[in-house]
Amino acid sequence: MRIQSERKKGDKMNKIKATKKEMRNNYLILGVGYCDMQHLLAYQNQVAYSVGVYGWACDYYDINGIIISTGYDYIASKNMKDNYKLIKEYEAKAKECNTAEETNDLLFKLLELLKIKKF
Repeated sequence: MRIQSERKKGDKMNKIKATKKEMRNNYLILGVGYCDMQHLLAYQNQVAYSVGVYGWACDYYDINGIIISTGYDYIASKNMKDNYKLIKEYEAKAKECNTAEETNDLLFKLLELLKIKKF
């Protein structure tokens, strides 16, 4: 699998400002709370962010065409399963990983499990 935005832990990247409406209308979305996937996303770059009336609302990560929205005011999941027990389980596994490859493999497996299959 090709990783669109692999990075080293701690690297910074410029991100674009996007509206929640733009993101909601154009992507599959997995919405999770602030820091709920911090270890799984440790080697990924944020591609965009949104703001609300009180400032920063959420960051967006593009992982193989799926947008992960994470923050204090994130977008609710769209065409993805909200399985926080499974997310928490994979986050715990990612915490024990020592390499970007191991962490990214877990992230890809999790996203495949959470996709809603359309027939």
